[in-house]
Amino acid sequence: MARRKQQDAEGPIRHPLLVYYNLGKRYRPPALLLVFIGLLSFLPSFINELENDFVEPGALAAAGVVIVLVGVAFWLFSLLAKRRAYVQCLPDVLLIRTPFYKVPISYRRLKMAQPVQVSQVFPRESLKGMGKPLMKPLLAMTAVELHMKSWPTSKKRLKRFMSHYLFSPRSEAWILIVPNYGMLIRQIDAASHRKMETDQGRASSYEDPIERLTRY
Repeated sequence: MARRKQQDAEGPIRHPLLVYYNLGKRYRPPALLLVFIGLLSFLPSFINELENDFVEPGALAAAGVVIVLVGVAFWLFSLLAKRRAYVQCLPDVLLIRTPFYKVPISYRRLKMAQPVQVSQVFPRESLKGMGKPLMKPLLAMTAVELHMKSWPTSKKRLKRFMSHYLFSPRSEAWILIVPNYGMLIRQIDAASHRKMETDQGRASSYEDPIERLTRY
């Protein structure tokens, strides 16, 4: 009970999108390596014994600055992927957020939320390139397959800005891989039901202006 009250006080729960969480984890080691290599590039500028005839210390230091900045950019992306990629059931919309893009979805657009095995949607043999190490740890998990009546914007546009592993290749649906799929499904169903009741209440409370005038 105390935990529920605390969650209510903090606001709607954010369910991390594990596809982006894993992507962020993959960026951390190269980020640290690039920063380390970039810092090493400054050493010849301070230690004369490390100077060589191939590259001037100043040029090497300039390259080091670029390498460090790239490493910092990778590190910042890893943090954003961890903290700003989530699904959240707000009172009026379902919010799907990625590090650089967010999609508010009206509950009226939702058709059905159901559990699905990740490996059924993305079979191991279909994974290629970076998708293999990214998705392999998630194949045994259960995700939320969120079927849509209609998309909030062009599906092609959404795929341009978001990971294609958020979209079902077999139906018009989102694939939301989160730590607690059961809780997310319950929250989506509850929020959709509340929104429908609210809209019905507003419709039933509407009174025609002409009928209102006949009372006086």
